Amino acid sequence: MPPTKKKEAPVPRSGAESSRKVLGILLSFTPERPVASVETLAQEAGIPMSSAYRYVSLLREMGLLAERGNQFCLSARVANLARAARAAQMPIEEVARPILLRLRDETGETALLMARLGDNAVCLDRAESSDPIRLSFDVGSTFPLHRGAGPKALLAGLPPASRAAFLDRAAASDPVLRDGGRDTLLKDIEAVHQRGYATSIAEITPQIWAAAAPVISEDGKQVRAVLSIAGPSFRIDTEAQRRLTDATRAAAAELSIALGTSVNEAEGYPSQRVSLETR
Repeated sequence: MPPTKKKEAPVPRSGAESSRKVLGILLSFTPERPVASVETLAQEAGIPMSSAYRYVSLLREMGLLAERGNQFCLSARVANLARAARAAQMPIEEVARPILLRLRDETGETALLMARLGDNAVCLDRAESSDPIRLSFDVGSTFPLHRGAGPKALLAGLPPASRAAFLDRAAASDPVLRDGGRDTLLKDIEAVHQRGYATSIAEITPQIWAAAAPVISEDGKQVRAVLSIAGPSFRIDTEAQRRLTDATRAAAAELSIALGTSVNEAEGYPSQRVSLETR
């Protein structure tokens, strides 16, 4: 007669269930709904309000959630998790790296790869200019979507309603967007979408001019990232601005095609309403 198998002790579920609920709150955030109230998070996760407040407090303490008025959004720290996920798959950075280097060498200025993370743009990679006077910031740096060529090129990739909703949220903490500034910027973003690229001067860093163009996803319907070029405005005159903008648009189209987008869909923004994907 075979020996009797010893029964394994049941695994306590309380800790696992709590972990599932905390993860459920994190997974409630999507590109279409980057900001949510505690009540909404409680409903999505199927938990009482008291538990939702406790879990939200824990996520804030861990630096994974940030408060925005009476609502919450994913913090910039989540970018580290996103980059880890990309590293385990086929990271866009790997495909973009030789194109970034070529764009840097062709223009002599710093080339950047940026993607959207909630209400921010995050720098995924950059190829720095060799000139002693140049734009320089770390990979992982984040910026609001309404400041700078790269962030604005990402904002222009959102559906019109999502662009307007973002600016409503941003206006709550940015006085520049109040008193008519919001409507002016909204028109500017619509113009970016129409012409297929964005430019800026001194919007993030003083005396820095930049241009950015969208990288279109393989289905031709979404903006996956943007390529940007940036440098000191004193050495970038009108002719140089045109040359750098053309080079940036060509590099973004090249990256789009390398990611599987058809040649006909690679340049500019998709004509239909699009959503932004950061994979």
